[in-house]
Amino acid sequence: MLALLTLAVAGLVIRQLAPNPSTLRDIGTLLLVLWLPAVGNLVAYFVRKIPRRPRPLGGGFGAASVFTPHLRVRLEPTGLVADLPAALAAAGNNCTLIVGNSGFSARVGGALQQQDGDVAVELLRPEVALPQLAAGTEFRLLVGATAAAKGRVIEVTRGA
Repeated sequence: MLALLTLAVAGLVIRQLAPNPSTLRDIGTLLLVLWLPAVGNLVAYFVRKIPRRPRPLGGGFGAASVFTPHLRVRLEPTGLVADLPAALAAAGNNCTLIVGNSGFSARVGGALQQQDGDVAVELLRPEVALPQLAAGTEFRLLVGATAAAKGRVIEVTRGA
């Protein structure tokens, strides 16, 4: 970077001392333009130093983890998924509960026997989700990226 800036300063000096219509002045102009990549490199250096947002907690529910219900909910399919129990089973019973602008990772207990009905739900982070999922709260249930059902919390079976 120092070399590019030195060449740019040399180009400025050449441009100032050379006669106006000359090849030497044009070379000075070209050298003067070398400050652009130097500044671009400097900006890129500082951008790399900006701390990034922390990544969301990964992992989700462990394959061998025991199902611990936090909620009992009633689901009604939206019609966007042909078979809600099959869609949930294909996703490993994992889903997302959307309340307003907040989403909470969850999984349903066991397999649904019918398209709509009461199911037990386990939350990945109950300490965060339960304050917003009181009895009577309406939500949307996403399986993958599809709004597969709408629902209502019937009861909170385990407190935070």
